[in-house]
Amino acid sequence: MTKQNDQPVEKYDSILGLFAKFFWTLLGNAVLFFTALSIFQHKGEMFHTADIVFWVTVAVLIIVRYLDIKFWNGLTVTGLPASMTHWRKYAVILLVCSTTVWIILHAANYRFITK
Repeated sequence: MTKQNDQPVEKYDSILGLFAKFFWTLLGNAVLFFTALSIFQHKGEMFHTADIVFWVTVAVLIIVRYLDIKFWNGLTVTGLPASMTHWRKYAVILLVCSTTVWIILHAANYRFITK
């Protein structure tokens, strides 16, 4: 006797949709984490390449999430269909959190590393 799994299986119509979800849920956040470490540990100039990488990654995360919802039938992390309301909420939260973390990182770098 076989047991049926009640969990829905996520189906992607394209490899781009799968990559988009992978990027905005995992890879992009990993890039942000490691560039944040680099910003904190950097000795020398106040602003450097890691700052550019950090903000470009934030922008790419927002764009990829938009494309995921608009063109690849993106889902929320709970598996429900995502809407533009989800995207706006994601973009605002990401921008507010990224800005806050970036300011704190630079302040901590100035206080503990540079001085």
